[in-house]
Amino acid sequence: MASSNGPETRPATPADLIGFGELRELLGVARSRAHTISRDRDFPPPWYAGEKERLWLRADVEAWLDRHRPGWRQTTG
Repeated sequence: MASSNGPETRPATPADLIGFGELRELLGVARSRAHTISRDRDFPPPWYAGEKERLWLRADVEAWLDRHRPGWRQTTG
């Protein structure tokens, strides 16, 4: 149900989420650099942070890439 305070929200589906491997691919960096970037204060926080796994909302990561790496969409398949 939509509230008058903002857009309607829904639970995230697997298609909405990306793990660390896909995050590395989107960033186009090595594992250690991806860890550094993902822990930066202006990077979106994980949607889920477990003991051994973190998941991010794809839309949050893509919005970050749009702000910090203009043109990234033209370089991905």
